[in-house]
Amino acid sequence: MSQFRYFFLSVLLILALNLSGCSLFRRSSTSVNEPVELSTQVESPESAVPVTPLEAAKPNREKKKITLVLGGAGIASFATVGLLKRLNEEGIEIETLITTGWPSLFALASGFLRSVHDVEWFAMRLQEKDFYKASKFDPNKGDPASEKLSPLIETHFKQKEIEESKFSLIISSANTEGETGDKYDRGDWRTPLLKTMSIPGLFKPYPKNTDLDWIQSLQGIDVEEAKKRGGTLIVAVEMYGDYYDFLKAGNKDSSDGVFRQLYLTSLKKNVARELKEAQIVSHIQLQSSPTNFSQKRLAIFSGYKEGARLAKAIRSLSKN
Repeated sequence: MSQFRYFFLSVLLILALNLSGCSLFRRSSTSVNEPVELSTQVESPESAVPVTPLEAAKPNREKKKITLVLGGAGIASFATVGLLKRLNEEGIEIETLITTGWPSLFALASGFLRSVHDVEWFAMRLQEKDFYKASKFDPNKGDPASEKLSPLIETHFKQKEIEESKFSLIISSANTEGETGDKYDRGDWRTPLLKTMSIPGLFKPYPKNTDLDWIQSLQGIDVEEAKKRGGTLIVAVEMYGDYYDFLKAGNKDSSDGVFRQLYLTSLKKNVARELKEAQIVSHIQLQSSPTNFSQKRLAIFSGYKEGARLAKAIRSLSKN
């Protein structure tokens, strides 16, 4: 009897211990789960979105659409290469590019060639003869458009029409004799390029006749065209400073000297008037002769440096 009682008590004790263990397990399980649920509730939506390593490595490139207006004569115009390169690196998207003078050549290169590196390589290969062929003018033989572009330019620009550019490009040929300032945004690019590159005094003699009415049509930079096309954020960069100094220091004989002064006065007046219509204005000058081709690299660097300043100004203005 005592053995049976002892066995019965042992069974009861084992059952009690088992019931007690299940109760402890349930409490322990609940205490572990509660923090997980709480963490899920306070998790922000942003932290719940997975970020891949590739996305984390991408730079924050803020893209802005702008209308860029360029005008220039001489080696300072090579700054166009550095300027466009830096704006591209800064993520500034050019919606429309309007050019007058030598910057038109580099604008076409940027629109036609594959990369900014190709544009820079092309620019560094250009020599004085390439501009002489395009800018030479003989009043006895007709219009500067009858001249030829150099083989270097012809062979590198495979496209046939302006609208094949990667961005909207307009060439304003305001520096030609007898012209009222034609605008080209489509069709063959050779004729407008020849016209706009034919700048008096740079590989091209001043006309000897007395009919100087065409001077009044010179602009040098065409911000007005940007406004006509609905530009809202217009950035204008003029590269005429060295050319101005070149005109001042020219021959002082009676005919040439008078013409230079009339031309210079008109050009400066029109450029100043156009710049007043832009939201952001920049000036690039090398303090060197406009035909000193040894300054090409310096000009490109100057444009690159100025591009950083312009990118900052564009972002600042866009926030307002």
